[in-house]
Amino acid sequence: MFEQLIPAFIMLFVVMDPFSSIGPFLALTKGFKDEQRVKSANEAAVVAALLMVPFIFFGMNVLSMLGISLASFKIGGGIVLALLGLQIVLGFSLSKDEKKPTGTAVAIIIATPMLTGPGVLVTVIFLKAQYGLPVAILASLISLSLSWLLIRNAHRIQQKVGSNVIEIFSKIMGLLLVALAIEFISSGIMIFAKGG
Repeated sequence: MFEQLIPAFIMLFVVMDPFSSIGPFLALTKGFKDEQRVKSANEAAVVAALLMVPFIFFGMNVLSMLGISLASFKIGGGIVLALLGLQIVLGFSLSKDEKKPTGTAVAIIIATPMLTGPGVLVTVIFLKAQYGLPVAILASLISLSLSWLLIRNAHRIQQKVGSNVIEIFSKIMGLLLVALAIEFISSGIMIFAKGG
């Protein structure tokens, strides 16, 4: 199980990419007191978990009800992951919403679509199918806990390493995400080729 947990965690953590959430979190909480920042980070983690955990349990059931095969989901999910990775690497956005939320809305926008967006939901279904429910849950909890720690300490991290280092880490995560997307797509095509 431990051997399966490591690649599962790495895959999910790369997709979650908390480094790309640090900048927006700092911008959205500018002028907040420390306790307000911590509260927003805590709420973001809770909302992200409430979205992710039920999807681990019922995601495959939803796909079955809709008549969607795992191969189709891998290919479609791979395309989504590739677009998310390209957005991170190239710095463009497919969203036209430029509003800056305040208050508890900060926690919601950090939780989704940033921490628990379409890419993460795709990945947790894949992890459950590939490694089983216990590994998927553990990988999700570990990834989310580390992401929460990074965001909770975003202000300190920025002071220690600077914005440029955070940006570099985010770009690396984006490149890894594109590579994972290609693996998803090729895996789905192979399943189709074998008649799955």
